[in-house]
Amino acid sequence: MYKKYILFALLSAASTPIFAQRANVQGIVRNQVSKEPFSNVRLVFEKNQKSVVTDSKGNFSLPKLNSGEETILITGGNIQEVKITVQIPASGLLKMDDIYVLPSTDNDNMVQLSMAADDLLDDDNESFDQNIAAKIILSNDVYVNKIGYQLSQFRFRLRGYNNRYEQKYINGVHFNDQLRGVFNYASIGAINDLTRNGDQDNAMDASTFTFGSIGGSENINMRASAFAKGAKATATYTNRNYYSRGMLSYSTGLMDNGWAFTGLLGGRYADKGNIEGTFYKNFSYALSIEKQFQQGKHSLSLVTFGSPVERGQQSGSFQEAYDLLDNNLYNPNWGYQDGKIRNSRVVTAYDPTAILSHIWKIDPNTKLTTGISLHYGKYASTALNWYNGPDPRPDYYRNLPSYFTDSITNQFYTNLWQSAKVSQVDWDNLYLVNKLENKINDGAAIYMLEKRHSDLLESSFNTTLNKTINEHAKLTLGIGAKGSQSQQYKTVADLLGAEYVLDIDKFSERDFGQNTGQSQNDLLNPNFKARKDDIFGYRYNINIKSANAWLQNEYTYSNIDFFYATQLSYTSFQRVGYMKNGRFPTNSYGKGQEHHFFDYAFKGGMTYKFNGRHLLNAKISYQTKAPLANDAYISPRVSDFTFEDLKSAKIFSTDISYVFSLPKLNGRLSVFQTNFTDLISRQSYYNDAARTFINHGLKDMNQVNRGIELGLTYKVDNNWSIDLAATKAEYYYSNNPMGAQNSENGLINNEREMVYLNNYYVGGMPQTAGTLGVRYFVNYWFFGANLNYAGDMYLSKAPLRQLASNYSTINPYDPELDNAYHILTDQEKFKNSATVDLSIGKILYLKNRNSMNFNLAVNNVLNNKNIRTGGFENARLDITAANKFASKYYYMQGINCFMNVSYRF
Repeated sequence: MYKKYILFALLSAASTPIFAQRANVQGIVRNQVSKEPFSNVRLVFEKNQKSVVTDSKGNFSLPKLNSGEETILITGGNIQEVKITVQIPASGLLKMDDIYVLPSTDNDNMVQLSMAADDLLDDDNESFDQNIAAKIILSNDVYVNKIGYQLSQFRFRLRGYNNRYEQKYINGVHFNDQLRGVFNYASIGAINDLTRNGDQDNAMDASTFTFGSIGGSENINMRASAFAKGAKATATYTNRNYYSRGMLSYSTGLMDNGWAFTGLLGGRYADKGNIEGTFYKNFSYALSIEKQFQQGKHSLSLVTFGSPVERGQQSGSFQEAYDLLDNNLYNPNWGYQDGKIRNSRVVTAYDPTAILSHIWKIDPNTKLTTGISLHYGKYASTALNWYNGPDPRPDYYRNLPSYFTDSITNQFYTNLWQSAKVSQVDWDNLYLVNKLENKINDGAAIYMLEKRHSDLLESSFNTTLNKTINEHAKLTLGIGAKGSQSQQYKTVADLLGAEYVLDIDKFSERDFGQNTGQSQNDLLNPNFKARKDDIFGYRYNINIKSANAWLQNEYTYSNIDFFYATQLSYTSFQRVGYMKNGRFPTNSYGKGQEHHFFDYAFKGGMTYKFNGRHLLNAKISYQTKAPLANDAYISPRVSDFTFEDLKSAKIFSTDISYVFSLPKLNGRLSVFQTNFTDLISRQSYYNDAARTFINHGLKDMNQVNRGIELGLTYKVDNNWSIDLAATKAEYYYSNNPMGAQNSENGLINNEREMVYLNNYYVGGMPQTAGTLGVRYFVNYWFFGANLNYAGDMYLSKAPLRQLASNYSTINPYDPELDNAYHILTDQEKFKNSATVDLSIGKILYLKNRNSMNFNLAVNNVLNNKNIRTGGFENARLDITAANKFASKYYYMQGINCFMNVSYRF
């Protein structure tokens, strides 16, 4: 018996290494064209039934693989799917040669998303929320990549989330501004070649650089060592908001002495955009310097960039105006001055930025990334203003034929609208009126052009520790802090021939008289005569401070992964007024109340791996989020008043996803739901009855976003592939929030009334959408065609139209009044729409490893100009004439193209 035990022990000891002999595999995936790392690429080891995703530097590592011949499927939304075969050794480490894959045809057209953002990021008091998900897509997720790109023209938003729920980092430093909560895409305009590398986390995934957000997070890597050695020249033609774009970049790569340099110059230009009256002038620059010490143990990088721009804007208008001119792209902002086109709404913006970043590889399993940034965003937008004169806007409702009930006058104005002197801004007449005023009186402006400034000085600090504890566990810790100063004021841009503009509130003067202090915009400087470039009207700062600390643990095993993370944060903001407003003398000048918020967040997730091809993922998160300073103040231009009982919003989100990678088919199917509680918002508009600007605030507002997402890629053969990305969702308000109206002339103070929004839809985006694409690749030629669909899109509701007091006198048995009630309260649903896009591209490899890339994309090939992409209800109403104050709309442009040629050398 004793001998048997010895024999059994010897056999067990001998057999253990035989069965334990497994190898580890490491490698890097690179872009075949740019030679730069490809992040978020999935590699499926078919025989071992395991998979792994590359990190921000294209690296992948997979332990304990069985030996023998292995087939690796390399797939993702950003690349051309490919298979390779490798021989895995019996033990030890296999360091594979660099794997080169081709980008998908869509990847070279991502710049079109930033073009869409430029179209829609207008800061117009009359406009609805236009923060679309026009983002730099680093994701290799099939659904996110395809639908985010193809449907940007419909103002599609991933899961219906506002941009404030997407987090943007550059070199590990947080870059969402603290005033509006969004990332300023204009700051990186025309430097696209330096923004293609980095990490992207969908929804509330585990992250290496942030706690995360429900809308996803991106960390753009602009360090010089991230770019392969060489130069790239790019020329672009398009017929959207600009016609031409050029970029020239050069990178040294990481040199033997540890230095790396990358520089870029670029610009975009159009003297006349595709929309009448628009123009575009932009210059961009970027410089990245990096020094690595001690064989890469330390890395210090400095990045600076900027993209100053001047552009003429388009505004939405009434359907009546579009029909009168038979042009759904009619732009009311421009007119002729001395025979030359002039736009009344011109944006100038410049956001110079500098980032200093340090990476310390403490040991092979520990990395500390620290960064600080400073940027000063300067934004200004011009607009017409007038005093004791008719409204000069050509599409003002009193200037439209429908305002006149008798047929003769109506037809007269209909005929007049065929002339640009009536349908556009009559600049010559504005100068003439001011000139006559100069002769009669002392030269005070009847009409003038003002410039509204919104500047932001912001500094940020972030540090993140990534620690691999063992082969199963990872720890990530992060700390962040940010300080911001928002500077809000307006200046005199052009007096249009007048001598000055009197700095009083024109609405208050009609109610209180010019000689009373209440009409003064600044009691410290009464009856101020503002001239060119003088500050007038309002001037205030909002100082914002925040800090956060977060922790994340990740655990990885053969069949199951899970993580959890938690965050604590602090936010404060305070208004500082520099004018003592006559309507609010005790609540407008000096430092106001400082508001403080302490918030917390938690998220967790689990992935069950049936094998390397089939994964089931579930995530859950709950967080409280401080209100944005931009939303919290009721009438910030004239007072320090905020919503009563300001509190943080609550956000609860869940999603479940099935992810699969088969030999010919890969994709993701997800269901999600997010509940928002205690949101706040504010809408500003001019009220005819009160003859003043009204700020209508909503508090304790609840919202639900839920739906299904599907992303598929089917590889027919080595040449053909088919993509499908689709969502069916609903985004709606789930309660009736309390509203409060306040007027800037002081006559309306905190008039509270419930706003009936329950079960109304959130407007401004499609809630059902999809794209079906066919791609063909042969000999480095790319051909693509997409059929895009958008449906269940609704007009954004105006809170004033949802007040019960407006309809208290309506007799429901009176057909006319009942019809008027429904016209004013029913939510308009846009027609479902579809477009067809085509693309063709060619990569041409030259001698000395140089290459050229040709790409042509044509969107909306069928030239459909009747697709509404957004709009907003008029905040004014008249029960006796329900259609008197019509809604304004935006339409998609017709056929548009994007032709890009790049040369790498």
